[in-house]
Amino acid sequence: MNPDSKSMLDPTGHAMARRDVLKVGLGFSLALTVVGALPGCGDAVKTPAKGLAFLQPGDVDLFSALAPAVIDDLVKLDAAERRARIADLLRNVDTTCSALAMASKAELRKLLDLLAIGPVRYALTGVGAWNEASIATLQAFLTRWRSSRFETLTAGSNVLVKLTASSYYVLPVSWPATGYPGPLAHVFAAINS
Repeated sequence: MNPDSKSMLDPTGHAMARRDVLKVGLGFSLALTVVGALPGCGDAVKTPAKGLAFLQPGDVDLFSALAPAVIDDLVKLDAAERRARIADLLRNVDTTCSALAMASKAELRKLLDLLAIGPVRYALTGVGAWNEASIATLQAFLTRWRSSRFETLTAGSNVLVKLTASSYYVLPVSWPATGYPGPLAHVFAAINS
């Protein structure tokens, strides 16, 4: 059996539950079908954002907004350093999503497409524009989804948080804030010799 059929790997190599991705996709498939039938909602051309392979502009807005809501360390940085780290995080999210099996990509795409449609996003999350939402608003949305009685929303929260957090904490620049000193020098040298 293909390993991708059971799980997907985040940038750190840890398995993210494929069932979370599938729950997201199955739960949102019907909503996406209905919304896509509405005038003006399913007509957008879906191409990746500049320099990325999977994430579309709306996805970039989503993960850029979620990053400081999920990762406390980002709030402590000056604006320029925060933008640089979020740009690195976005590249990692994009790389992870690009490496998923086609079925997992399709399920994740359903979630991201729904969250890119303003009225649907507001109905599901209480958030208007991602870039205008406060950290408290974004954290409240993630908490509501995580504790929802609907498995689809719980799975959606898990996927969004895991993609965001793992894509950040794989960055060596994030390690000091976590207390991780980095790989042992002699092990790193042996592996990379």
